[in-house]
Amino acid sequence: MAPSPHISMNMTRVFHVVVAMCLKDPSLQIPSQTTTTISLDSTTGTATITLSGPNGKWFSVGLGSPTFAMKDKPYTIVVDGSGNVSERKLGDHDPGTVIASSLKVTSNSVKDGVREVVMTRPFVGKTSDHYTFDPKVTSIPIISASGLAAIYAYHGPKQRTGGTIKLSVLNSATCICNGGIKGTINGIPFHKDCLPEPKGDLVQQKNPTCWVETYQGGLSCCHHQNILLDKDQTPPEELLTYHMKFRFYFQPYTEATATKPASHTNLLRMYYQTEANAGEYDIPKCSPTTPSEDCVHEITAHFQVKDMMRECPLRKDPSCWGNTTGFEGINLIYAAGHCHAPSCISMELYNADTGMLLCSHYPVYGQTHEVFDELGYLAIPPCLWGPDTEGLAPPTFIPFNGNLTSIKRNNNTYTHYGEMASWQMRGILTNLPEY
Repeated sequence: MAPSPHISMNMTRVFHVVVAMCLKDPSLQIPSQTTTTISLDSTTGTATITLSGPNGKWFSVGLGSPTFAMKDKPYTIVVDGSGNVSERKLGDHDPGTVIASSLKVTSNSVKDGVREVVMTRPFVGKTSDHYTFDPKVTSIPIISASGLAAIYAYHGPKQRTGGTIKLSVLNSATCICNGGIKGTINGIPFHKDCLPEPKGDLVQQKNPTCWVETYQGGLSCCHHQNILLDKDQTPPEELLTYHMKFRFYFQPYTEATATKPASHTNLLRMYYQTEANAGEYDIPKCSPTTPSEDCVHEITAHFQVKDMMRECPLRKDPSCWGNTTGFEGINLIYAAGHCHAPSCISMELYNADTGMLLCSHYPVYGQTHEVFDELGYLAIPPCLWGPDTEGLAPPTFIPFNGNLTSIKRNNNTYTHYGEMASWQMRGILTNLPEY
């Protein structure tokens, strides 16, 4: 088993650490090689941060990373191979940018090949990009990494990890509670948020994907430069190079006038997982006595349109809806289910308030050599709504509090890992039609 995250901390809760392995050779795992200790003095409003790592190589810690990933864009302290300290705002799989210095180095020493740097700074961050310590918060989710050289660069596929620092009051009684089982896979903290019914039913089904101690395989094993091979296989040295060509079609936009609406309306992005925040799930193998045609595994989810809303500036993020004030719901324009072949049987989306089947997907097997009907390939056509002049059904209005039900079915003659059942949809903000 790989080492758990190497974090020095004051504990308020005792938890059992389990590491789920996706590689057959545990010796391939290399931990982050960093140690982080944080002490908060509420009388002076000062935080003392002690960070240690391999001398001659850079190492770092990112504070405030709830999903233990760079996509959280946490405030990060980096120590290079010479002991120089810098502060950064990480990007999503990006080294981020250097931000204003707020740390005061009080000690910087090397012993037995390990550099230890002690720093202090105020609780309140210097800018919004700096982490602000709150003495009332007893846990800080962090990520940490160490490099292969002295200069800050990519840490490699193994030398990164994460965990949660637990803080306790010194010289005072501390409640010890069971925080559940925690662990990592290939050095990455395992994090799943499987929602219970009615949002989803993976928790009730006890699907193995939801817990690190039962996880069997899937996305959590497939991080950058992690190669999954048999123990006796050696990854080839040559890199596969390929080229992709994209062709974009567009129509010029014409602004609205006093007598004519705009030529185009912004399509909102809507997304929901039938696996309800798990991001993937396992399809357990059915009984060997069950005929293959009767082996069907089903999951369901119940949600509302407002569960997919993101009221934030449109230019900030492609998933933002902008200002929804003055609107009552959406017109559904496009819906596409994410369904893996070859076990996918169907995906269905219902208006739970009316019982109307809004969209259904049944894989279509190609029969010819024509475009979209290629022999030997599967197609899962999306559902589209629009003007009847284009041969489409009229858009379907669903209020923000409208209830939706998703049902996903797979053949489970064999076990499948990393299965998905998400809905990727587009819609237009509107109001209830007047008749």
